[in-house]
Amino acid sequence: MRRLLANSVLTFLGLLAGTGTKWAAAADGQKVFAEKKCINCHSLGSEKGAMAKLGGPLDGVGSNRDAAWLRGYLVDPKSQLPNAKMPKQNLSPGEIDDLVQYMLTVK
Repeated sequence: MRRLLANSVLTFLGLLAGTGTKWAAAADGQKVFAEKKCINCHSLGSEKGAMAKLGGPLDGVGSNRDAAWLRGYLVDPKSQLPNAKMPKQNLSPGEIDDLVQYMLTVK
């Protein structure tokens, strides 16, 4: 329910600002986050996956990292953190852009 409400809020804000905006991309990024099951290896708020200790929390990532860093990490985690445990993901450029916009909203 909470995820549905958050998605609805992001979608509404995207509509207010116009189509193709960062808010709309963030809503799409939230969908990618769910579809790719990122929560399996991470925690976000009160949600956490079975391997959350491995991937760690994502709370505050939007305050701690900028878009370029996030994009680089999603393309090749070891390029940003040499000891990263996250493997390279099979994400399209559009999915990466949307995930970056979503992660920037996670403050």
